[in-house]
Amino acid sequence: MYSSFSLDFDDASTIAAACLASTQQLRAMVSVAVVDSAGHLLHFSRMDGARGFSVELAMKKARLAASVGVSTATIAAIKGAAAAQATAGGLPVLLDGQCVGAIGISGASAQVDETIAAAGISAFGSRRT
Repeated sequence: MYSSFSLDFDDASTIAAACLASTQQLRAMVSVAVVDSAGHLLHFSRMDGARGFSVELAMKKARLAASVGVSTATIAAIKGAAAAQATAGGLPVLLDGQCVGAIGISGASAQVDETIAAAGISAFGSRRT
C-alpha cells in the first residue's frame, strides 16, 4: 500500500506568510499561490501593486511544480527559451523526498520570485523540525 501526504491549510498559511514577509526586504509586489500535492489551491495572496498577470502565473507555477515535483526553473532550463510559462518562481514542497505541494510566486524578476518561494520552503522546513 502507498501512503501519500499533502500540505494542509496551516502549512499553506505558514508558507504564504513567510513568502509575503520576505517581499518586504526585496521590495517586491507579487502574487503567492500555495497548492497541495494534487495541485489544488490552498492559499492565495495578491499584494497591493502586484500586476494582474501575476495571479494566474503564480497559480500555474505552483501547479506545474506540484505535478512534476521539480522547480519551474529546472523545467525551463530543460525546455529552453520556448518554455515561457515555466520560469523561476515555482518550487515543490518536499517531505522525506515526496512532493506534498508547491509554491508559485509571480510579479518580480525570475530570481526574486525564486528567492521569495525559497523563503516559504524554509518556513515549512522549520515548522517540521
